[in-house]
Amino acid sequence: MYSVESFKKVLVPKYYKSRDALIDDAFRALLNLKPGLKVEIGLELYLREDVSLSKAAEIAGMDIESFKDLLKARGLKISSYIGAKEDIERGLRLI
Repeated sequence: MYSVESFKKVLVPKYYKSRDALIDDAFRALLNLKPGLKVEIGLELYLREDVSLSKAAEIAGMDIESFKDLLKARGLKISSYIGAKEDIERGLRLI
């Protein structure tokens, strides 16, 4: 079996500008192959309070009400998290 490192050595200089570009493309392909992972990522980011409810629903590919229903079905609470401090400050500057 070939190692991932040997594949990277071939792909990066010829098809990708950088290792990060290769990883980004591979990650997008994974999420297209397994869309349920988007839901899990949205949930986890929401539970960590890294994103708002609406952003988590967007990441999961769901509308907000369906995302709320998912939280309830899993026995999770809907928090009052409104966003990262930087996002709030940026919004206030716009106002």
